Amino acid sequence: MNNIDIDKEEILKTSKWIRFIFMVVYAFVINFALTISIGLAFIQFLFVLFTSKVNESIASINSHIIDFFHDSLAFLLFQTEEKPFPFKSTNKDEVVIEVDSDDVSEEDIQESKVNSDDVSEEDIQESKD
Repeated sequence: MNNIDIDKEEILKTSKWIRFIFMVVYAFVINFALTISIGLAFIQFLFVLFTSKVNESIASINSHIIDFFHDSLAFLLFQTEEKPFPFKSTNKDEVVIEVDSDDVSEEDIQESKVNSDDVSEEDIQESKD
């Protein structure tokens, strides 16, 4: 019979128990969200049945629920350590690049602002001041 070493310190780590609590909470939330999803699916079917069109408001809610299911299941199945909504950061497009100010000249700043599509003339004037 294989003898397995059990490290008492690993078992008593609070981070693992906190994750377990989150896993239990998200398991219950997923169960509740599934019930809501089934109700929304039935309502969406009624819209399609009577109007032959998908209700865009319900479709939007559905996309958020699908994202929540994906994130929650990935967390529960240890595919990620990132907690789902409401702890998940929603700024997917935001990219932060840290650079020392000594490495960047004023010309580089002006050139990057001019090359950007969403920079107004006011932004360029402010950077010159």
